[in-house]
Amino acid sequence: MFRNYSISGILICSALFAGACQQRGKDGKVLDTPTTGSIRIMVDDGYQPIIASAIDVFDSIYRRASMEAIYTSEGEAIDAIIRDSIQVIIVARQLTGEELDKYFRPRGFVPHMTPIAYDGVAFIVHPGNKDTVFTMEQMQAIITGKISSWKMLNPKSPLSDIVLVFDNPLSGTVRYAKDSIGGGAPLPANATALKTNAEVIAYVSKNKNALGIIGVNWISDTDDKGVQAFRRQIKLVDIAKAAGAVGYGPYQAYLSTGRYPYKRTVYIINAQARKGLGLGFAAFLASDPGQRIFHKDGLLPAQAPTRVIQIKR
Repeated sequence: MFRNYSISGILICSALFAGACQQRGKDGKVLDTPTTGSIRIMVDDGYQPIIASAIDVFDSIYRRASMEAIYTSEGEAIDAIIRDSIQVIIVARQLTGEELDKYFRPRGFVPHMTPIAYDGVAFIVHPGNKDTVFTMEQMQAIITGKISSWKMLNPKSPLSDIVLVFDNPLSGTVRYAKDSIGGGAPLPANATALKTNAEVIAYVSKNKNALGIIGVNWISDTDDKGVQAFRRQIKLVDIAKAAGAVGYGPYQAYLSTGRYPYKRTVYIINAQARKGLGLGFAAFLASDPGQRIFHKDGLLPAQAPTRVIQIKR
């Protein structure tokens, strides 16, 4: 279920009437509202840079709101919202119909699932690797283990066996690689998982045989000094749809036009059964100010930010 919210629609209580609008739980504690209180959320580690920026902006606007983000794997975030140990998550998939039927509809509600951006799954190699353009067919063969060495891609390559490196066994990147690129096949024996996207970048920067798979958000904001440092340590791989075709990288423009094929939708899933801070943050991310943060950081906003141009006559 997709829901877009406007910021004006979530301003339930103004400062003048905050006291009258306070809700309390069974324990007597004041509950969070769309713009006040505190809440913990879980976020797929692939989106740590952009969500950290968005939380900083949100908290600066709504000074009585405080959000704590736990950056983890997609699988752990999904498990937490199902167990009701966390109520708001940001991941690259919706809850499935089976998950909704088994865990949420019996409780009398369906979580709001709001698309907030599109990102790409990026492939990175060591700066010394000269093979930086692959076809989709080759990439599928690598993910399924049919291609296991650099010489199988390029007989002139001085490199040996490919070391396929992921961030986390339960990450959305691993799931996407297996399901959307590998066709559901298990990962090959030469695949290894670390813990975070940052660790994948560090590993690839030191190992010439490595092929890393990360969320593009870690290298998309080219104005950020940390991203600039990362980009100096690795090379981005371009993907061509067929042999002889032009290859494209996971850049905003190519995600928008569909030229880069490995694109996925980012959702904020809010399982608060009332109008709490989760609703407020989802509304902010889906609003024009929130969408501009995604645009600035190099992701593709789910809703194109509007630009008003005044023409003088």
